[in-house]
Amino acid sequence: KVHDDYRIRTQSGGLIAVSSFVIMAVLFISELVNYLQKEVVDHIVVDTTLNQKLPIGLNITFPHIRCDEVSVDTVDSTGENQVDIAGTLTKLNLDLFGNPSKGDPVAKPGDCFSCLEAKPDPNEPQESGADPPRECCNSCQELKEAYQDMGLPYFHILDTADQCKNSVGCQVHGDVLVSKVGGNVHVALGKSTVRDGKHVHEFNIKDVSDGFNTSHQIHRLEFGARVPGLESPLEGTSKTVLQGAYMFHYYIKLVPTLFEDRYGVTTYTHQYSVTANEKNVLVRNGELAGLPGVFLVYEFTPFMVKKAEKDVPFSHFLISACAIIGGVFTVAGLLDAILYRTSKRLIGKSNV
Repeated sequence: KVHDDYRIRTQSGGLIAVSSFVIMAVLFISELVNYLQKEVVDHIVVDTTLNQKLPIGLNITFPHIRCDEVSVDTVDSTGENQVDIAGTLTKLNLDLFGNPSKGDPVAKPGDCFSCLEAKPDPNEPQESGADPPRECCNSCQELKEAYQDMGLPYFHILDTADQCKNSVGCQVHGDVLVSKVGGNVHVALGKSTVRDGKHVHEFNIKDVSDGFNTSHQIHRLEFGARVPGLESPLEGTSKTVLQGAYMFHYYIKLVPTLFEDRYGVTTYTHQYSVTANEKNVLVRNGELAGLPGVFLVYEFTPFMVKKAEKDVPFSHFLISACAIIGGVFTVAGLLDAILYRTSKRLIGKSNV
């Protein structure tokens, strides 16, 4: 026989019933979402994959540096150098709006573009035997050479000069393969070369006496394949230089990682932590205390993290769902009984 308390309809009982169904629905959906998510189990082992190559994926934008002013290189602790990397790594000139450049303007026959500050002074006597001064600078390269001939810095006019303003920025993107030893990838001022076994950058110090703008934004930085659950801390990093010539160092600690998905497919990659440092190396006009650019300095830990995806058993979800439904019904029944009996006593006392 059903107890009388369960046959009487009350407002409090209806409110508790509706609240119970809402709570059960929210908890059930939450448990279902947790069940559908993959559980990742970690453990650490000694890394024995020392002979593997490391692919580094880059996408860095320099809004105020032309691609012909920098070199992209790799240097490692064994002395291996990759100079001005081409092929899988591409340098793309950008316009003022950050879009791919259509190229510098081409002078037509009879055109004479101004050399700006490098225009010769007609009242200045010319040295005997010297080359005649330039009257026209019909390309960006000719304009830079005219400034160099006059001993003037030219970086401050590259964004505005008609010969150069179509290509004011540079995007470095692609992949580069390096040995699995400590080293660095850098985008830095000048033309790089290896001389007497040493990696050097060649440039005219007078060209950067008014600064070298190494403002940049890192869109992509990967050390190996991208796998679920691994973040890249440097992606989205943006640095702005207002004056001077800055040298940016990103010290990266790489942790070899072996990821196994729920189907048993394994992927070798790396997760990393990073510490950043920056300084203005233009200490005074005509003197640099370092090489302006962006340096990604990496080293490896001797341990490997193994990550494995595990499916949550359906029985676990079923038990949790039953516990949610039963628990909410039990608490709702107790609460409804307490409220009903309390209100019944209060009404009885008021009638007396």
